[in-house]
Amino acid sequence: MQWKLPEGSQAVYLKLIKLITKGIEKGELLPGDRLPVERDLAKALGINRSTIQRAFSELVSRGILVRKLGSGTWINSGKWGVLTQGVNWQRYMTTSRLGDPENFTVRLRQLQRQPGIINLSYSSISIPNLALTFPSMTVNDLIVQENTDAVSGTLALKQQLITQLTPFLKQQLAAAQILVTSGAQQAFYLITQGLLSYGDAIAVESPSYFYQLSLFQAAGIRVFGVPLKESGGMELDVLQQLYYKHHLRFLFVNPTGQNPTTRSMPLAARKKLVECCRQLNLPIVEDDPLGLSNAVTQQPVTTLKELDPSNVLYVGSLSSLTGTGTRIGWLIAPPAIVARLAEIRQQMEAGISVISQLAATQLLQPVQLSQLVQAQLRNLEEQKKHLLRALAPLVAQKLISYKLPTAGSNIWVHLNVRQKLPSSAYNLFLAHKLLVLPDFLFGVQSNHVRLSFTHITAANELEIKQRFRAVMAELS
Repeated sequence: MQWKLPEGSQAVYLKLIKLITKGIEKGELLPGDRLPVERDLAKALGINRSTIQRAFSELVSRGILVRKLGSGTWINSGKWGVLTQGVNWQRYMTTSRLGDPENFTVRLRQLQRQPGIINLSYSSISIPNLALTFPSMTVNDLIVQENTDAVSGTLALKQQLITQLTPFLKQQLAAAQILVTSGAQQAFYLITQGLLSYGDAIAVESPSYFYQLSLFQAAGIRVFGVPLKESGGMELDVLQQLYYKHHLRFLFVNPTGQNPTTRSMPLAARKKLVECCRQLNLPIVEDDPLGLSNAVTQQPVTTLKELDPSNVLYVGSLSSLTGTGTRIGWLIAPPAIVARLAEIRQQMEAGISVISQLAATQLLQPVQLSQLVQAQLRNLEEQKKHLLRALAPLVAQKLISYKLPTAGSNIWVHLNVRQKLPSSAYNLFLAHKLLVLPDFLFGVQSNHVRLSFTHITAANELEIKQRFRAVMAELS
């Protein structure tokens, strides 16, 4: 855990209490962990030892810490979390174990509909105007089909997925291996509900958009980050350390067009990752939102699922092609896992509309899908040009830098300032009505912002350049 007091005007001992309780909530401090010696911690934080003692005494009185004579101060192994007098509902609405100390996302959502806002925070893909032909069905026909189709998804949709994904994944798929979901996030949610328990630990890439998924927080899953190398691979020695220290149950990874960095993991790094996880007996959840596009365009991508079919659960969706319009995703897993998760979803009454599945089945027809992929690639390329033109003067002035993304709808931009930016600094973007996603939302603090270009037009270019330059002037 990084021992650094949070910013703000609170008394120092309250800041230390907040630091420790947040560390427990995020899983950085575990029940039974020993805290640093008071003298050493006071020196590291640059504060008085009496302040350390006051904060520790308060936490001991709450039952969060315990003192052991002659041994030090420990996280109470019989307690987990922060005890309060009564229910603090405001805290329930604002807390985030996964890292949003400024409630940045709440403020961002509040600003989205205000006039004059330029939204670079949200990738909202719109579906092109394609002529879809639906089978002639009455309302009664739809109800009957809804009640008779397999709880894991309609057979017609599964057959289309098999047709498209079998050659891409280089393995023969069967309908029993596919769970159709309401988007990729439902697949992740079902994994947390059916294959993980409260308090279990998982690893994700650092940075990673998985930090933003509140479903992990809701399920009580502890999330640990594994740093990415510049080459795109993962720090496997860190992964091994986390595995043995926290008893990791899964690795969630997004190796192709990684969000937010947009990098793709090299083949050699993929092979090393798969071999490492095989030796640890650590299952992998591979998120591949670009998989269907790459399958259609026949990109030479080797998925983790291809490298190790038995140890990898593969998640995909239509979101990169249709946005949230169809709300269709899929999980490819052993039949027993598919059956278990489908049953859990059924118990939750969280099925998928047959109409959405019909639409997805039509979109996955070879001709329709090819047209859709090509149209979206053209749209994204045009939108990316607008953002790159807006950023070009800032790059020339060395105010920012980035690596050009080869796929997807985001750019991971480094802000070239000397100091390490605190979370509060990114509020300047909001003040200038420029909506971005700062790095701390992805589990790191490295002076980066993620910019999405799906809302950008030629008319925005000048305004983006001017507002971004104004923000950088204040940050510098």
